[in-house]
This record gives sequence, structure tokens and C-alpha cells, in this order.
Amino acid sequence: MDIQEIQKKIATVSDNYAKHCSINRDDDWYILKLQEEIGELVQNYLSFTGRGRKREKTDEEIKTDFANELADVVGQVLLLAQHHNINIEEALERKWFTYLK
Repeated sequence: MDIQEIQKKIATVSDNYAKHCSINRDDDWYILKLQEEIGELVQNYLSFTGRGRKREKTDEEIKTDFANELADVVGQVLLLAQHHNINIEEALERKWFTYLK
């Protein structure tokens, strides 16, 4: 699966979420939702690295939670890029992959 295909799937999920929850996703929503997800990622990272509450979860459950929050952050980044018509593949080529040459 390539990034554009992933973006389409994420956009569909986000559209359904917005409709179901009556959320108006304006320009600010995308960046603010990303910030919310980063906060949740940090919270789960602290638990994952033994510096936060375990909340009666097993180590495997904590790892799964951490992985799920990573997925949320990636999803929100891709939504933000799509909302602002940023071709993330081109941006990665320009910013990251140029160092491979």
C-alpha cells in the first residue's frame, strides 16, 4: 500500500468520524487534532517506557496502546497534509531522501 492509498483510507475514516460526531473540520481542526494526538502519544510513551502509570494494563497492552497512538499521529499528519494540498511523498523526497543520493 502506498502513501496516497493510505491517505484515502484515512480520509474516509476521518470523514465518517466527523459526520458521526458532527465535527466541523476547519483549518485549525487539523493542526489542533494533531496536537491532541501527540499529547496522547507522549502519555502512552511514558507508560511504555516505565515512567507513567500502567493503569492495570499488561506490558503488551501498553505497547499496543503506544503503537495505536503512533498510528493516530501518522494519520493526523497525513490528513493535515491532504487538507493543505501538500504532496507528502514529494516533500519526503525533497526533505529526507535527498540525503540518500
